[in-house]
Amino acid sequence: MAMPGRGGVLTCHMESIETLYASYLSFVSNGALFVPSNQSHQLGDEVFIAVTLPNSSERLPMNGKVVWINSKTQGSRPAGFAVQIGTDIAGQRIKNEVERLLAGKIDGLQSTYTM
Repeated sequence: MAMPGRGGVLTCHMESIETLYASYLSFVSNGALFVPSNQSHQLGDEVFIAVTLPNSSERLPMNGKVVWINSKTQGSRPAGFAVQIGTDIAGQRIKNEVERLLAGKIDGLQSTYTM
């Protein structure tokens, strides 16, 4: 769940591998993470998020651009937005760790928060 932090920084805690799977957009260039939120964003907005991945307490900083919006909750898809993972060192660290955690599952058939 995304929550505003200090200075407009959002925090996003991925509680489980299942949540991470539902949140990861592998079809976006360099990947993207869906952030459940009621905050309003526009496509192309630049945002800063502190992401905590499953089985970790470390907050990983992530700058990125909004590339997907669910304006309201529909069925199992929560309201929120997806942020494209940056190509900087911090972004590559997040992408590598997400893909390590999701090894063998990325192209699965389970529904996600976006498709």
